[in-house]
Amino acid sequence: MVQNFRKKPKLFWLDTGLVNYYSGIQRELFSAKDIQDVWRGRIAEQIVGQELLTLNDSVLARRYFWRRDKEGSEAEVDFVYKYNSMAIPIEVKSGHNSKLKSLHLFMDECPHRFAVRVWSQPLSADEVTTQNGKEFTLINLPFYYVGVLEKILETYVK
Repeated sequence: MVQNFRKKPKLFWLDTGLVNYYSGIQRELFSAKDIQDVWRGRIAEQIVGQELLTLNDSVLARRYFWRRDKEGSEAEVDFVYKYNSMAIPIEVKSGHNSKLKSLHLFMDECPHRFAVRVWSQPLSADEVTTQNGKEFTLINLPFYYVGVLEKILETYVK
């Protein structure tokens, strides 16, 4: 794998509380009925990243993501999670935005047929087809289930 160091790395804070503190939004958070209203979804990826780190006991655990390396075509999958011998793409969507173009591009190049969307809706699975005709299973995972991702994958990935 060739690394392109000219591209910006994907950085995350160690703790969501630190993000909130340094953003100066504590007062808004304490008075909000729903923190999604305060952050408008921008904290969702941070929270999922932290949860994914907790799934591994190693202090050397890393979070991986994918960027398409094609000139003139920007595509990025938020996280790539190693499950058995598969690289499972994970897209984080805080709203009802169903545009998953980057995920579809990843799936077109991937040898298996499983992907995950983390969202604010109930657990479900959809059979999806990319523009290039590849069929795959999209597991729609609520935010509060990220901590049991392995158990969910055991159910769907057979």
